[in-house]
Amino acid sequence: MNIRSFFTLTPISSRFSRLFTSNKSDFTSNIVELLLDLYTKRYRCEEVSLSDVLSQYRLLGVVDVTIGASSGELYYVIKEPLITRSDIYKIIKEFQEHSSEWSESKLNLELQDSLGVAEYNYLKIYSGLGPLLPFIIDDKIEDVSLNRVSGRVYVVHRDFSWYGWIKSNVIVDPGLVDRLAMTISRKAGKHLSLTQPLVEGSVKSSIRASIVYGDVISAQGTSIVIRKKPSELWTMTKLINEGVITTELASYLWLVLEKHGWIIVAGPVGSGKTTLLQAILTMIPPHRKVIIIEDTPELTAISELWDVFAERVEVFSHVTPIDSYMLLKFTLRRRPDYIVIGEVRGIEARLLVQASRLGHGVLNTIHADSPESVIQRLTAPPISIPKNLLSNIWTIVLMGVIGNKRHVVRVSEVLGNCSLVDIYDASKENYIDIDQLISRCERLKLYYNIEDLRELLLERALFLERLVARGFFSHQDLADKIAEYYTTQLYQVASR
Repeated sequence: MNIRSFFTLTPISSRFSRLFTSNKSDFTSNIVELLLDLYTKRYRCEEVSLSDVLSQYRLLGVVDVTIGASSGELYYVIKEPLITRSDIYKIIKEFQEHSSEWSESKLNLELQDSLGVAEYNYLKIYSGLGPLLPFIIDDKIEDVSLNRVSGRVYVVHRDFSWYGWIKSNVIVDPGLVDRLAMTISRKAGKHLSLTQPLVEGSVKSSIRASIVYGDVISAQGTSIVIRKKPSELWTMTKLINEGVITTELASYLWLVLEKHGWIIVAGPVGSGKTTLLQAILTMIPPHRKVIIIEDTPELTAISELWDVFAERVEVFSHVTPIDSYMLLKFTLRRRPDYIVIGEVRGIEARLLVQASRLGHGVLNTIHADSPESVIQRLTAPPISIPKNLLSNIWTIVLMGVIGNKRHVVRVSEVLGNCSLVDIYDASKENYIDIDQLISRCERLKLYYNIEDLRELLLERALFLERLVARGFFSHQDLADKIAEYYTTQLYQVASR
């Protein structure tokens, strides 16, 4: 889902409609004062002198973004259009007269790439996001962080993810931080209060929010961390084009998928694990059933056959919790071809072993800095899987950062007694060809002789290269070509 769908607006609620139709003059005067206080007086865009400008672009035609260096630090600097008391009055007057028309068409971000100053400022008000709006609509922002003590917004930017968290020039007053936390928690359908100060949830599957409220458990007081879903689905062809993975390794993973192998994508925080997992899923044939289980939805279903389940674990709630373990047990009765766990943390990994032994394809991510660490995490408490059962894992793919970009840095196969054989290691080589790959992949050689394996890997690598060269990067284009590929294969088998 495109992040902008978060802002597909509906007509103003009946409560506001009644206010608009009664005592318009008094209401307008009051709302002007409220808006001036909230959206011009309770946060500010700090002036930052940049010694070196690295990137510049505009959001929705009204917000200027500049990324650059100042005193040895990177800054994300926004410049919003100025709004005066007269501007606010005009906005309210327009919405009194044309609220339904504006809400349904002018403010539908799916339909347009630019807004006027009045529309943009109304969107800040209507969404309840105020100063956070520019960060949410910027497709290049991956994460947003804000706490009550500093009030400064920090971001992780896709083009500068190697740097870490970048300072923005936006500083929010403490009271508005509390208000933003309440607004986002309500949008996620969660209750937030001093007695229930922790909230985690998603809003329209577009953003994932983690919120701490008050100073009961945090010395920094209220804090908000937002993880944004990419506006465009990452496909395998797109990752190949970006240099994240080679066509040879992609074709290898494709064959492992086809044989319903267990693939684990590992790496540290922010290394691109979920991105690669989503891309691997785009190579699954469209006629296969996939079930995705996550604590908070991040992966996207790309076929009508797919199911996406999310945990329901509420703090201080009387409802029965539904965790990954329960969902996984339920999933095994739905005849899935592939089972995907967004992130393995606990005993649900034991059921993945059983699912793999039953012939289901299994995919998951896990936080680890090496294939060896993956094995250690799976065998240590609280997961505690016996080593002799971990041979069900086929492949561990390690994500990392090389230079300033995310890459596949290591691919290892798991053999008997949890021994690891490296298919590829970026610390030792820059490239791997088909023959090198074949000489190292022991698992696939159990199913194919060397000549057939070479032919299959080469054929798929060339197929993916052609798609990259022709610009087939969208998930729908790739799905159509994958379906066409398998249809051609069926015709070839039938004609023999």
